[in-house]
Order: sequence, then C-alpha cells, then structure tokens
Amino acid sequence: VEIKHLTHIYMPGSPFETKALDDVSLKIEDGEFIGVIGHTGSGKSTLIAYMDALERAKEGHVFVNGVDLGASGVNLTQIRREVGLVFQYPEYQLFEETVGQDVAFGPKNLGLPEAEIAASVKRALALVGLDERIAQASPFALSGGQKRRVAIAGVLAMEPNVLILDEPTAGLDPYGRDYILNLVKTWHDKGRTIIMVSHSMEDVARLADRIFVMNHGKLEMQGTPDEIFSKEEHLRAIGLDVPQVTSLAGRLNALGFDLPGNIHTMDDMEKALCAALGGEARA
Repeated sequence: VEIKHLTHIYMPGSPFETKALDDVSLKIEDGEFIGVIGHTGSGKSTLIAYMDALERAKEGHVFVNGVDLGASGVNLTQIRREVGLVFQYPEYQLFEETVGQDVAFGPKNLGLPEAEIAASVKRALALVGLDERIAQASPFALSGGQKRRVAIAGVLAMEPNVLILDEPTAGLDPYGRDYILNLVKTWHDKGRTIIMVSHSMEDVARLADRIFVMNHGKLEMQGTPDEIFSKEEHLRAIGLDVPQVTSLAGRLNALGFDLPGNIHTMDDMEKALCAALGGEARA
C-alpha cells in the first residue's frame, strides 16, 4: 500500500469545511504490522477508508499492489478482495438471517462457486474460534463478543492479504479484547499485512512493527514503537500518551533504578526488572 500527497476535504466551500487529510504520503510493505494512532478527529478513519477504495482520491494517489485506486476502470471488486476492512463496532453491520449467510456475503459478491463459498465460511469461522454449527444460528442471538467474531469472519472469508481494523477491541471485555488481538496476530503470522487503528498505546507497542501518528490530518510521525514512544513530550503535546508501563519505567528511574529507555510492554518491564534485580524473567 502506498499513498502519495493525499488530501481530503469534507464539505468543501461550506462554513463547515474541514481538511481531514493534508498532503499525506506513506508506504506500507508486504507483511508489515502497522499501528495508526492519533487523537479523535486526526484523520485516522478517513485515511484507512482510502486504502479500501471507500473514498476515491481527488487530490493525491492511493496505490495497492501498484494499482492506482483513483484511476478509471479499476476493478474495485478485486481490490476489496485484496484489502479487507473491519469497521469499528462491526457487529452493528450484521444483517442476514443466519451467521453462515452473513459470513458468505462477501465471497458471494465476489462471484465464487457455491462449494468455494461454503469452504470459505467454514474456514473463516474456524479462524475466529467458532464451531461451524453456529452457521445456522441467528447472528442477533449471539453474545457481543461472538457477534464481533462473526463480523470479522465475514472479512476473513475473502482471504484478504491486507487486513485493516478500526479499533477492533472497542467495547470488549478483557477476554474478548485478548481473543481479538490474538486473532489479528495469528493472521499477521500467516504473512498478511495488518493496519490497525487503535487508541491503546499498549496494544500498538506490543504488536506493531511501525506506527503512524496522525495529527490534524497530517502524518505527524512514523517509526518503530521504540522511536515513537521515546518522544513522550511530543506525543503529549498532540494529545496522545505513551504506554503506562513506559511512564512507570520513567518514574522508577527517577527513584534510582537504571532501566532502559525502550520499555513499552509488560514483557519488556519484566525482563528489565529481573535484570536490574539479578533474577530471571519467566520463560
């Protein structure tokens, strides 16, 4: 995925004109896990909408596998098979009579044979940890966490090589949150590219290879978790924070510890404390 000089203006020429994206350029390599962070209204959701061709560029260009999504004659069906987008609270978009029909909706729209659609549904339900027997149930009879998994299965059924998620753990309890994040990591481990919008600095620090920081429609910063979270003052100035464990490490150092400056996850903290105290971290 590559974006060049992308600008998006909502309601141009009106009193409510807003520049949601301002000359954004970035490149994402195959197999990367990208975290996208930024305060509310920073342009995160608008940015990912362009990657799935839900928005077509009027100023700038968006490329997927070298194809300019704004060009005439582009096969958007193929693009949306290549790039899967999971909206925030995707369970609110379930609409079919059964789980199986809902998960099959995408593959059916791709024109796949019935046997291939059935196999895709079975495979996608297994990926999200749901028994295939649930395919006959109404999606509206499921728990909130199960609905979220069904909605994600509907995207995974199209076998996208690029998976984009907008706040995938929003509103979930700790078990549901951990389940979804492990599912996303599993999909990444299969060699897929992941782009995840999140307000959780901890989740992004733990999972992302690189982080894009959006601020008032601009790409404010990009870099590895170590590079981004080392700029604590800059992040706080634009309304963001660092992982809590990073702040804790700073406070411990102020009390006399000598911990490294790249502590962003609990695993990092455990290893650093054990090294400082002469013990060993758990395997």
